[in-house]
Amino acid sequence: MPPHNPPGGAAVGRLSDLPLLEAKAICYLRLWCAGPEAQAEVWNAFAAHGPDAAQERMRDFEELVSSMIRMARRPLQRRHLGCACVSGDESAFGHMIAAAAIGEREDAMLLASLLVRPEAWMPLVILAEQVGLSLARMHLPMPASVRSTHPQTLRKH
Repeated sequence: MPPHNPPGGAAVGRLSDLPLLEAKAICYLRLWCAGPEAQAEVWNAFAAHGPDAAQERMRDFEELVSSMIRMARRPLQRRHLGCACVSGDESAFGHMIAAAAIGEREDAMLLASLLVRPEAWMPLVILAEQVGLSLARMHLPMPASVRSTHPQTLRKH
């Protein structure tokens, strides 16, 4: 019998198949949720690409992740840092950020509806837009834990 995957936990794809912005968003989500040492890697990446705005970018990212966890419809399912697979919840998160960053708010809200309760859809999408634009502008590298497994890390976006 195959192992049971909780809702949102089944592998739905691979990091290497995702557009770079979505893959980065998922990897930085995993880092943030892994604890203080991993959060320091997120901070260092943000600070390396504009120390003046790093604090605001970090605050937006932290607020996005903590709001998503606090307002979740159910416990969010993530893969471990080095995993090449992407869970359904992680996929929705990455797609939501990408959609919000290009102004596709309706699509982003639909994706948010998979993750959080209705009253959080629009606030989460507004934060996702800010975070997505920041991630896209900063040209952040893939986190070291996945850099060697993602073919798009050689390209700059």
